[in-house]
Amino acid sequence: MPANATKALINEFPNVAEKILELIFERRRLLPDEASISVDESAETSHHIEKINNFIREQKPIHMILPAFPAKSPNRKKTLDIYPDKGEELALERLERLCRNIQKIYSPGAKLTICSDGRVFAEVVNIPDKHVTEYKYDLINRIASNYPETFDFFDLDDFYTGISNYDILREELMIEFGEPLRDLKERCKTEKPAAEMYKGICRFLVEDFSGLEEFEGYSKTQILNMARVNAYRVIQRSNAWTRLLAQKFEKSIRLSIHPQPKVSEKIGIYLLEADNVWRTPWHSVVIHNANGYTLVPRHIAESKNALLVFENGRPSHFKDTHA
Repeated sequence: MPANATKALINEFPNVAEKILELIFERRRLLPDEASISVDESAETSHHIEKINNFIREQKPIHMILPAFPAKSPNRKKTLDIYPDKGEELALERLERLCRNIQKIYSPGAKLTICSDGRVFAEVVNIPDKHVTEYKYDLINRIASNYPETFDFFDLDDFYTGISNYDILREELMIEFGEPLRDLKERCKTEKPAAEMYKGICRFLVEDFSGLEEFEGYSKTQILNMARVNAYRVIQRSNAWTRLLAQKFEKSIRLSIHPQPKVSEKIGIYLLEADNVWRTPWHSVVIHNANGYTLVPRHIAESKNALLVFENGRPSHFKDTHA
């Protein structure tokens, strides 16, 4: 865009970047106790405002990336099936609504790339790669049918093209972008976001492993010890994926499904209401009652004698008629 046209745009819409960031922040997820912490506003917003203004100057859609939608947890006490269900459907609807709201104040609108990390740590969380693939293509088909102009999809397969062996894909990721395990363990001791993520992933892995047949004979202590080891591996892979995405999408707004501090390069974002700030559609089911939709583990929905609802021949969500 010519310099005079850019100047005219900024003069006409002087606060458009701030308003766009406000829309994103409306669904922001902060780490526990962060809401009460006072920080310098410019430190909180300037990194994101600068990126948004770069898109505005070029009159391009605001591009956001979200590492998410990996695959369903294999623990059927938590999830219904290997396929996306009502949880993913509602999450996509809310993300699309955010992009639509941005377009109301900035005509080029916004686009979001879902950076699926299922392939990154599938075997660490006991999800077969074939289930990651089934989930992936079901999600891609949903996007193509409902939101072709808003979302696109990117995963490890798209970065290391031509490699069909998934273990080699993951090995390449760690060689190029990995962090030494001892450095990660030290950060989990000294950095609050890393420590909170470690504790959150430990909890989820304990839940997941406790519901798998291959671990039926394990004690709670054995499962906890295994979860602690694998949590570091999940974070190590996740951080490598983060570095890959930072290189691939260096100009994009970085969203996260995990709670973040106020001052961060990432913006934590809510997908759905839940009984736990770490809960996601791929670790849960949706239960619907008079108050709306909420994410809970499957066994909680079943304990309420909620009705299992099918859509297009597949289990979709639960309806609580007693609430």
